[in-house]
Amino acid sequence: MRYVPAVLLSLCLVMSCDPDGDDSTQDAGTEQDAGTGQDAGTGQDAGTNQDAGIIPDAGSTPDAGAGEDAGTTTPDAGSTPDAGTGEDAGTTTPDAGSTPDAGTPPDAGTIETPCGIPYLGDPNGALDFTITALGPDLRSSPLTTGSTLTVIEPIQGGRVSFVGVRDVVNMDPCGVSLLGALRNPETGRVVLDSRTVNLQRSPEGKGSSTDADDASFSNIPLCPNQWSNKDIYGQDYELVVILKDRLGKKSLQKTLTVRPACNVPGEDAFCRCMCKANYVLGSPCP
Repeated sequence: MRYVPAVLLSLCLVMSCDPDGDDSTQDAGTEQDAGTGQDAGTGQDAGTNQDAGIIPDAGSTPDAGAGEDAGTTTPDAGSTPDAGTGEDAGTTTPDAGSTPDAGTPPDAGTIETPCGIPYLGDPNGALDFTITALGPDLRSSPLTTGSTLTVIEPIQGGRVSFVGVRDVVNMDPCGVSLLGALRNPETGRVVLDSRTVNLQRSPEGKGSSTDADDASFSNIPLCPNQWSNKDIYGQDYELVVILKDRLGKKSLQKTLTVRPACNVPGEDAFCRCMCKANYVLGSPCP
């Protein structure tokens, strides 16, 4: 064991020298060399620094695949309402097939009547008809201006003309008021007959008087001639026909100039006797 003089020991303590008398300076083993200093291995070298593997690279930053691309952000043509899902012309506006046309107003088959005969046509339509009369064969035919009006012997006696209607449209056929009149245009004198009838309905949906039922015709009393200053036959007279529904809501009058005739075979002579001007009631006829 070596003994160090007190002076040297004090100096050594001041200088922080090794107690064994070794050199107190930091050698390469105590200095921060490449192994203990921040060398490439312990410092922030390429391995420990945020290199390309640690720093967010193109693979870790939101790329086109992770961001909201065109497929996930904006609705494309497939997700927006197209012509197939929106209200197109087929689903919005009613077409000609869904609007009420001429076939949709109430017709004869849908309106009830008190006599059970279907309504004749459209209740909102205009009333119309054709004037008819029974001929010598007791069959009806339409009359026009200048037509012959047959004078016929009825069950009740005397002579009448059976005046009716056909082709009646847009009218209730039940309880119809049928008025027929013959007017002398020279004097204004009139003979007439009014009655209530149910019109017969044809397959075409039109109404008419019935040939087999003379009560469905106006029986205009013409002879014995107690009312006209001229012969009934062979002369022009005004024929007036008025048709009115049972409620009085629809009414139509038509007038024709006609010529009465005694043209029933086997009755012509007796007819002319009774229908001549100034006939005296009760006078014998051949």
